Amino acid sequence: MKRRILKEEFNNSSADRIEGLLARLEKVPEGKAVVDFLRANKVEIKLKKDPANWAASTLTITGIKDGLYQYKDPVIILKKSLSDDNLLQAIVHESQHLKQHLSGVGNPDRVLSEKEYILFYRAAEADAQALCTHVTWKLKEAGDAGPWEAAKFVGYADICDAYEKVVTDGPDDTKALRTAFDAWFDKPERLAGYNKSTVDSMIPFLKKGREEVFKDHGLTEKPLDATWLDKLDKAAHSPYLLAHAERDLLTEEHFIRDTHTRPPEKKKAPANENRRPDIPGAA
Repeated sequence: MKRRILKEEFNNSSADRIEGLLARLEKVPEGKAVVDFLRANKVEIKLKKDPANWAASTLTITGIKDGLYQYKDPVIILKKSLSDDNLLQAIVHESQHLKQHLSGVGNPDRVLSEKEYILFYRAAEADAQALCTHVTWKLKEAGDAGPWEAAKFVGYADICDAYEKVVTDGPDDTKALRTAFDAWFDKPERLAGYNKSTVDSMIPFLKKGREEVFKDHGLTEKPLDATWLDKLDKAAHSPYLLAHAERDLLTEEHFIRDTHTRPPEKKKAPANENRRPDIPGAA
């Protein structure tokens, strides 16, 4: 009986902590939009003692219809021992990944080459972190600077600095968001880390898909095109990518370089729980 009571108290404490984080987000319109999305899609946020990654989002694929995956059970899983500031910024980042998937961005209606999957997932990561940068900046302006500082500490200081320069020189949210997105691609270690991460996680999935799934649903190998960019832009809480059409994600060297590079193997360093070492390319 004692164990059951303690477990209930622990679960209540975790739920209260999550509600407190969402309440902080709701204090600015940009954060409220994130919370509204989470609630509307019944996204469950779980705090776990030892998850495989310190922050991740998952969905269950239930089938394929008209070339698009069908999903259920969206979940964000976070490491319980992270600080509240780090949890909050991670919630924003992971919520955008879920929004991408639920908006049809998570899978184009085609089978891509390895190089194009790398481009695809790097852009998805840049978009998620651009939103995180934008929302945590708005919280900072409202007097809650902790999540902004946490995002800088876990490996995104360069993106935060680029965003801050634009938004303080002349407030323009669309330009600032696009600057944060572009800055994601400036760091070679980040590119290499996500190249490896994509290949390690996606290539086995693609192999299995080609052999068992895709051919039964009419999916064929085709290149990325502008329809994908349109989906990515529409999935943003505030569309910003296509407002800067002079920069082409599909052809410009800034975005497509170094898809072949992988990071060198690193010796295992002592854990720092609020640095999220699972972020590929974090330094």
